[in-house]
Parts: sequence; C-alpha cells; structure tokens
Amino acid sequence: MKSVIRNIFTAGIALLLTAGCKKSFDDLYTNKNKPLSVPASLLFNGILSSMIDPPGGQMDRTNQFQLQNNSYFGNNQYLFGAGDNLYATLTNVVNMENQAKVFGAKDQNPYRALGKFFRAYLFSRMSLQMGDIPMSEALNGLGNLKPKYDAQKVVFQKAFLWLDSANTDLTQLISNNDQSLSGDLYFSNNLKNWQKVVNTFRLRLLVHLSRKAAGDADLNVAGQFSDIVNNPAKYPVMEGPADNLQYVWLNPTNKYPMNRETFADGALNNISATYVSLLTTLKDPRVFITADPAPGIVAAGTSPGSFAAFQGGDPGLDMGVLASQNGGGKLSYINRYRYFLGYTGETTPIIGYTEMCFNIAEAINRGWLSSGPKGNAEAYYNAGIKASMAFYNIPLKGTITAYSLPPGAKLTDPNPFVATPVNVDYDTYYSQSTVKYAGNNDNGLTQILQQKYLAFFLNSGLEPYYNWRRTGVPVFTTGVGTGNNGKIALRYKYPTAEQSANTANYNAAIAQYNNVDDINGKMWLLK
Repeated sequence: MKSVIRNIFTAGIALLLTAGCKKSFDDLYTNKNKPLSVPASLLFNGILSSMIDPPGGQMDRTNQFQLQNNSYFGNNQYLFGAGDNLYATLTNVVNMENQAKVFGAKDQNPYRALGKFFRAYLFSRMSLQMGDIPMSEALNGLGNLKPKYDAQKVVFQKAFLWLDSANTDLTQLISNNDQSLSGDLYFSNNLKNWQKVVNTFRLRLLVHLSRKAAGDADLNVAGQFSDIVNNPAKYPVMEGPADNLQYVWLNPTNKYPMNRETFADGALNNISATYVSLLTTLKDPRVFITADPAPGIVAAGTSPGSFAAFQGGDPGLDMGVLASQNGGGKLSYINRYRYFLGYTGETTPIIGYTEMCFNIAEAINRGWLSSGPKGNAEAYYNAGIKASMAFYNIPLKGTITAYSLPPGAKLTDPNPFVATPVNVDYDTYYSQSTVKYAGNNDNGLTQILQQKYLAFFLNSGLEPYYNWRRTGVPVFTTGVGTGNNGKIALRYKYPTAEQSANTANYNAAIAQYNNVDDINGKMWLLK
C-alpha cells in the first residue's frame, strides 16, 4: 500500500508540473492552494523512494527464495504479466532537473548529474524485464503518444554514456564542494557516495552483458569493466558495506513488509529448497539466521542447531503436496525471529558492495581483467562472502545464536523462541572443496554465482532471477507448480495499453518473438 501511495504521489506531482500545458474551463479560475511548482528536492525524494523493491512478495517467489503453500493466496507459477511501467518516474526525473533550474541551480548541478543516473537505472530496469523499450522518444513531451522502441543494445549503450557522464559531472561537483543537493534519504546528500553508486551500478550492467562480451566490439564490455575497476581515482566504486545504496525500514512510518502484524501470513510461505539446500549442502551458517528449522524434523529429535533440521519446499511441486508437507511440519519457514519479531527486519540493499565483489570476481574469472585493487578473483570472492556473513552478524570465528519458534508457540507468548548456540569458523567453512575457490574456470565461476545468489537473499530486486537467466546458476526448480509448461519465463510482457495505443511500434518490437509477446522469448542480451 505504501508503494501505491508513493506512486500516486509522484504521479500527482508530474501532473501538477504539466498541467499548465493544457487549457480548460477550470483555468478561468485560480486555485490559490494549487502549487505551480515544487522544489527539485521533493521530486528527488520521491524518485529515491520508488527505487526499493520490497521483500516478502511475488518477487521472492520469482527468485526462488520463498514459495506459496496455499493456492487461495497465490502460486509459484512463472506466468509473467506486464513489466514495470516507469515512465511516470522518468517524467519526474525530467521535472526534477527543470525545477532545479527554476529554483536557481547552475547548469551543472547535482540534480542534473543524478538525473543521468536515474535515466540509466530506470530505462535499463525496464529493458531487463521486457527487452526493447521506448527510450529515445519516450520523454519528448505529451505530444508523442507513439514513441518508437529502441533496441535493447541501444538502451544499454545509452545507459553507459549516461553513467559515464554522471561520473564526470559528479567529479566536478565534488571538486567544487557543491552543497546544493537536498532531500536525499540514502546518503544525506553526500555526492561522493552517489558517485560510487553510479560506477558500481555500471559494473552490474556490464556483467548483465556477459554473453556479448566476446562477440560485440561496439560494447567493449571487458574494456569498460577494466577501466572502471583499475582506475579508482577516476571511477570510485564502493569500498565496503557502508557505501551500500540501501533502504532502511522505520517503525511506525515505514515498516518492514514482514513484521509481527503480518506474522499469520508467514505460515502461508515456506522457504525454497533452491536457497536452503544450497546453504545446507555448503554447511553455511547463514541458514541459522535466515531460515527456521522444519518443526516436524525438530520434533523427531533433530537439533535446531543441525543443518539436517532445515528443509525447503520445492517450487515445482503441486500446491496440494506443498500444503501437505507444510502441515506435516516437514518444511522450513523464513526465520521468524529475524523477520517477524519486530517491525524493521533488516536493511534492504538496492545496489551493494557485496554484489560488486562477486561481479568483479566473475569478470576476472571470465578474463576481462587480470586483477583489481584487492587482488585476484579469489580475493574478491572471499571479500564478497565475508561481507555477506557480516550482514548477518556472523563472526569469522565464534558463536552465533540460532532462534527457532517451536510448534504452537506464538509471538505474543513470553519468550517464545528457543535459542540454540552454534559454533562458526570461517576458515573451516572456506576450506571445504565446495566453497574454496576452484580457480578461473567453470567450477570457480559456478562458486562465484552461487555465493552471489546467497548474498542476494531478500534484496536487490530481480537480480537473483536475472543472474539465473543469464547463467543457469543456481538451478531453479520447475514442474507442475511453476506452470508455464515446466519452463522459467525469460521476460515480462509489455503493458497491455501498448497493443492499442502504440500498435505499429509494439508489433515491430514483438516481431523477434514470432509476433507474440512471448514470456519465453529470448531477448537480445540472452542470445
């Protein structure tokens, strides 16, 4: 609901700013309470709020982190509808830039620099979902209702240009000690942090084009990636988790989507075997923090501090089978102590340091560069795992407490959780052949991708799904429960209105999918 309110708010601002272009009978009367303009900082704040993809819903199921066990409340099927329509937000980006000038900003100002980042972020986000999208003609005002679709390659090329230009602008603004940015809910108006986000995000987009790195000289994927990583003076990137672009949940103004008031819904969702089985196979202590042991397995005598106590559900199974397994206590839930006890859960990274470490490790593994400031691929792989462990407050060596909710216990009960101490040792964990980096080969790449998937748990939007779609790692389960004839969909559809409002351009865009807006069609970056 908060998301809906934010969208209505930002869309309303856009309408206010464009209303002056239209003549109507109402214009004969002046409403003194109607704002004629708003500060750029207000629009900026609304754009920032729209960046978050809240955990706890369908996106978790698409990423195979959680699954539904009751068909009345949803399903686990990959029958994608329309992708995100972010053009209202993009309109607010344009309005933000214009309003900065109206309120006296110089030609080069933080809103203009970050506007370039937002364009790259929002257009690429839609393109990753749907493929080719309207871009070059999409923001040309109200007169063009039938913008052409730009090829996905063009969208990415333009995004790289915007990001490079944003980095240049921010360098100059920082050098000039520009203090004019306001309304920043992420970094308290610190341009140095935003510059790190811009370049770290560019690394993410380059990794998305891994299938194009060897065969498309126009993109220069490897060259761009190496230039950024090995020139931190020109292209500063995140140096630690403190640099994360992340959403912090607050009570009572903005509660974590999973909280003690939505606890009953937790019984309708189990944690997925895709995620939990990878953790238990690797004997990974993160399972004790993010998942509950299956109550039936614990009741049968298995310790809640044992990896054997955790069992995820298979998204490919029929919903009735999952309901039966859950009713029998055979399936684990998401950890209710961490996610449902209070109201603020955990911070939600949008673009983060941990992911960046794995992206650089992958790039070195693929031969795009030989090393980075931290060293070789293993150094970045190690840094990524350690950063993810630290996110869950797991020490390199010591003891953690695994909290589990026994059958029949309620959050309102006094001290409802069972606390089980678990010893952890990172060196022991890393020494396992399944974890220790296997080198710059296919096995090493799989390890990097698996660890990145684990670190993505409940954050970064659809990035876990995109990484599976690009690499096949980890293996996503399919079956009758996932629908779509046992396939994982590869793309979202275009908004329905495009079929009637922009017919010719829409038909040209779906021609590559045999003239069908096909959720199983392979977009350009997957070919």
